[in-house]
Amino acid sequence: MDAQQVSDNSGRSGLVTPIGWTYVVLGVALSVGALLRVTIGPVHMGPLDLVSTILLVLAGVGAILRVPWGRWLAYAMSAILLVGIPIGTILGALMIYHLTIHRDQFSAQDQKRVVGS
Repeated sequence: MDAQQVSDNSGRSGLVTPIGWTYVVLGVALSVGALLRVTIGPVHMGPLDLVSTILLVLAGVGAILRVPWGRWLAYAMSAILLVGIPIGTILGALMIYHLTIHRDQFSAQDQKRVVGS
């Protein structure tokens, strides 16, 4: 990727924000399901499942806020979602793609610029 492509992507957020919000909503819904101990297909959710659902919410928030730790957590949660065929695979692959092509939005300089404006 050359410098021109990087500068072209810096002005657009791609689908990072909408997918981040999807992660937040999905994480909250699954957290409620874990607290209520629901059964989704063959999976019986319980309080221990709260760990992964809270991490999903944090990944979504971190991606929306464009913080560096949010990018890496979103990568990790997206990789886990890839095994959830078909919806998880689509969401995970899209997020990994957009996190990669818009990685310049997660730099410390962008954070200072946003705070300073």
